Amino acid sequence: MVFGQVVIGPPGSGKTTYCNGMSQFLQLIGRKVAVINLDPANDRLPYECAVNIEELIKLSDVMMEHSLGPNGGLSVHNEMISTE
Repeated sequence: MVFGQVVIGPPGSGKTTYCNGMSQFLQLIGRKVAVINLDPANDRLPYECAVNIEELIKLSDVMMEHSLGPNGGLSVHNEMISTE
């Protein structure tokens, strides 16, 4: 049987800390863990990701290419991902 969690919340709410702790815990009790990072603004992850959205397109590249700040860059980034 396969289980999963979706972790959402505002910036700074502890999503990365929670995912790091949970993945360490699950590995310690012998479970297989695969973390999927769908947050293009989180570029400092303390764990390995099975899938990382930054490998597809980087938020910083979108911001630079379209002369946008972080919020505008995230909007364009999400639009680009949803059309691919």
